[in-house]
Amino acid sequence: MQRTTIDMLLGRLDAAPPSEGAIQEFLAAELQRCWERVPGVRALCVSTADGRALAERVDGGADARRIAAMANSFLTLGETLAREIELSQADYATVCTARGNLVLFRIHAAKPLTLLAMAGPDTLLAALLVGARDCAARIGAALAERQAAVLAER
Repeated sequence: MQRTTIDMLLGRLDAAPPSEGAIQEFLAAELQRCWERVPGVRALCVSTADGRALAERVDGGADARRIAAMANSFLTLGETLAREIELSQADYATVCTARGNLVLFRIHAAKPLTLLAMAGPDTLLAALLVGARDCAARIGAALAERQAAVLAER
């Protein structure tokens, strides 16, 4: 169905959202930026709340679709646990092993997303946390800005 200015002004149709391709390009660029800033990063993935990978950068043969689904479930479980034991809202979740560390951040957007970042044992956990936190914040801010622009056009 073609959208017309009159239809949008009258509120009959929602304004067209940014194209999924443009969002995926933006996400890929942000993941690349994080990859370059944090030495030793081996995997980055942005996924939807239902576990669908939107963008990923994985060094090795890992399946981004499976990683995305598990990452979101793990972070959601951590958020639920924090709520259940009456802590404040969970900011992130970590998994630390002898072979590397994994951090998961919730990206607060119109539809929540999950950022997974994984690095080898030579990468400091603090560097991974700061790099992933900054990446998640940039993505969240940019998506909020796009959402505000769409709403302003209505």
